[in-house]
Amino acid sequence: MNNIRKRLIVFRVTDEEYARIKATSNSQGARCVSEFARAIMLGGRGRSDIAHDSADSVDLNNNLRSVEHRLGMLELYVSRLSEALSNSTNGRIQSES
Repeated sequence: MNNIRKRLIVFRVTDEEYARIKATSNSQGARCVSEFARAIMLGGRGRSDIAHDSADSVDLNNNLRSVEHRLGMLELYVSRLSEALSNSTNGRIQSES
């Protein structure tokens, strides 16, 4: 189903700001400044995001959260392993004395 855009967001920029936005928009391959601004405002960061809709941004955010969670768990496991090895090494040193 095609969503019809009915809402309008307006903000003012200086001539210099507009020139920078337009140049960046062109370099990223956007068809127009509006398309570029929409992609950036919905969480995109560049050329690849301009071609995708906001659902792709949501998928990317979900994937990033998943990676962050898994990285946190990996840090926890490495910390526990390091502590266990440290305790094991200390125990051997003390028993050899």
